[in-house]
Amino acid sequence: KGKLVIERDALGHEITRQITEEPSSGSDIKLFLDLDLQKKAEETLSAVLKESGVEKGAIVALDPRTGGVLASVSLPSFDNNKFSMGISIEDFKELNENSFNPQLNRVISGLYPIGSTIKPFIAAAALEEGIITQNKQLYCPEKLCVPNKYNEEEASCFSDNKFHGYTDIRRAIAESVNPFFFMIAGGYKSPKKSSEFYDERLPRNFQGLGAEKIANYLRLFGFGSTTDLDLVGELAGRVPTPDWKESYFNTAEDQQWYLGDTYNLSIGQGYMLATPIQLASAYVAIANNGTLLKPSLVQREPEVVRSGFISQETLDIVKGGMRQAVTSRAGSAHNLSFLPVTSGAKTGTAEVFPAKAIYHNWIVVFAPYENPEIVLVVLAEEVEGLQVVAKRIAYGILNWY
Repeated sequence: KGKLVIERDALGHEITRQITEEPSSGSDIKLFLDLDLQKKAEETLSAVLKESGVEKGAIVALDPRTGGVLASVSLPSFDNNKFSMGISIEDFKELNENSFNPQLNRVISGLYPIGSTIKPFIAAAALEEGIITQNKQLYCPEKLCVPNKYNEEEASCFSDNKFHGYTDIRRAIAESVNPFFFMIAGGYKSPKKSSEFYDERLPRNFQGLGAEKIANYLRLFGFGSTTDLDLVGELAGRVPTPDWKESYFNTAEDQQWYLGDTYNLSIGQGYMLATPIQLASAYVAIANNGTLLKPSLVQREPEVVRSGFISQETLDIVKGGMRQAVTSRAGSAHNLSFLPVTSGAKTGTAEVFPAKAIYHNWIVVFAPYENPEIVLVVLAEEVEGLQVVAKRIAYGILNWY
């Protein structure tokens, strides 16, 4: 603003006037935001949520070459101008009492189970650790039953949405095959042949990653810590481990880490929590072949968080599974095959209220597949039933883009 110094006498009469600092124009800020994409993302999210009877959702798009934020939408929202002009008591009360919390920026401060969008990272960990190879097939029943270690006549069963049979890792990603990820994450030990749960097609004694190795790889991709985006209010999320569970709960039974906890973690359920910006940032490292970049709204030189932590061979396999999710008729994101450009994708359906069949509906897409320019994350929050809300939103945005 500059400074003007005025000297007065005891009666207030001006004696001298001197400019000690000239005023100057402020520095410009140039954002990575694509205004047209931002408008289209908000318009599409709002329209499809309304059609689907859903109130809350979020979108974030990153450029995997720079980490730049191309679009960021959180709904419901509010008019910032009401604050800049001095908000009325009535409007402020209405905002604070709104049960949908429009003041929450869901992109950076919304913590969610991410469902099957976690699976490419579990796959990458298993490939890196030699738990699985790209051509190894595992038999995947509709329901994987694990015998009770104290009584083999009893078992805990973990379900899939349909039968898949023998499956390799690309198909497991493309069709989101739960039993495949249960086994590569937590392992599987066959019951005795006399048990009703015995199935000769299942492995006898398959060694999985285990919770600690899973957690280590998830952290490499940025889960469990903030991305340090240039906005305030970002939350770190949670990567659960046996030590975390022991310190978090009070009773011995609750503190114990069970095989089911590892199985749940492998499909993005249970105690795992992440923000949409974290998820987008992690997928940037897949899309650009292994470089985790710091996301940024303000245009600046790309800042590398880490690189080279996953081999190119592993990334090619994981990306191949995401491509197959689009190209295969059985793929979970086959509707994106009708886009005018190639893409890779992973969908996710995270249980919120299982008894009420209410889910968080996710999709992550990068495109074009051969040389990605955009990583798009869409979340439709608390969707009733198995609607394909996120896929519709993503298709609408990317087809226009």
